[in-house]
Amino acid sequence: MSDGLDKYLEGMAERLNATEVRAGFLGGSTYPDGTSVAMVATRNEYGDPANNQPPRPFFRNAIADKQEEWKKTIERGLSSGLDSRTVLEVVGAQIKGDIQESIATLIEPALSPVTLERRRNRKIMPNQSDKPLVDTRVMIGDVNYEVT
Repeated sequence: MSDGLDKYLEGMAERLNATEVRAGFLGGSTYPDGTSVAMVATRNEYGDPANNQPPRPFFRNAIADKQEEWKKTIERGLSSGLDSRTVLEVVGAQIKGDIQESIATLIEPALSPVTLERRRNRKIMPNQSDKPLVDTRVMIGDVNYEVT
């Protein structure tokens, strides 16, 4: 009986070995003006008091709302016998989608009247939307994941 348990535990250890998933803004992407997408995402997430920008915690919201689902995806994948890389590819895609959904659905705090006016009257890519975080869609499009 201990041989069977040993083999099972060895197999489980092998499936869990040396893999992790990272999700977020990974590629060093920039906006057309050269501004780092990751820096903009950080300013959106935590706010930027120097620019009178309140926090809009899309990343933390995604984690708080979805982390239990991510754990269940991992548990189901491993218990079905899949290797860790395959399981983490699945959960990585799930996390990416959940972060993007959090960006797309965040509505509070609302944009300031000054921001709305600036957005509506700019010469390049004016936008009539009052929705935070998705003005140019660069940030939401840059969310990604990797399994290493």
